[in-house]
Amino acid sequence: MSFKKKLAGALGAGVLVLSGPTAAMAYDAPVVPMVQQVGQATFGNLIAALNNIAVEIDELNALNNLTIEDVRVVNVEDLLNGKRVNALNNALNRNNVEILNLRNVLNNNEIIKDALNNINVSDVVAIDVLSGGDVIVFIR
Repeated sequence: MSFKKKLAGALGAGVLVLSGPTAAMAYDAPVVPMVQQVGQATFGNLIAALNNIAVEIDELNALNNLTIEDVRVVNVEDLLNGKRVNALNNALNRNNVEILNLRNVLNNNEIIKDALNNINVSDVVAIDVLSGGDVIVFIR
């Protein structure tokens, strides 16, 4: 066998050896399910939840196996990005009675109160019960 063929074979084997761990690491990377993206909190979700508080309360009450891991707390300020403050304030004012009702319901829900983790229930403005049983709690 010629020197060039031996060198080419050795280099090829070296490339395979070097690419092995990289390929193996790619398979070890965690797979993020698409479901996580569905539950993303947006300004639109917040406004929809504010305008449907009674429905969201009914959906919360229908959940049987809610755990703290199923609850995500989102600060509405993170959704505003300095914009849409008037739209939020209008929705809050329009739904202030329903928000008080929601807070009363949440005061009797130990899972939600535990998930709030030292955040007062009076800071809650809306909830969004997702189809998979997860709950987004919007606070301000």
